[in-house]
Amino acid sequence: MTTRHAVRPEGVLHTLTTNFEVPAGTTAHSDFADLDLDSLVLIELAVVLRKQYGVEVAEHELATAGTAAKVAELLSAKGAND
Repeated sequence: MTTRHAVRPEGVLHTLTTNFEVPAGTTAHSDFADLDLDSLVLIELAVVLRKQYGVEVAEHELATAGTAAKVAELLSAKGAND
């Protein structure tokens, strides 16, 4: 039996901070709009997250989620594991 673990917001935040230029002090609850993450960055983030977590996520879903914490919830809802 496989144990599923929800995706942690800290994991998504780590992906965001190591792959993209975001301000120091960015948290899992920092709003993407406040971080100036435009649609092209969100498309790139979607690709990185797909490779990391194995689930498809669209740019508009990331934009709607708006924070790393909400993206973690989205990925978990789509069946991703941490």
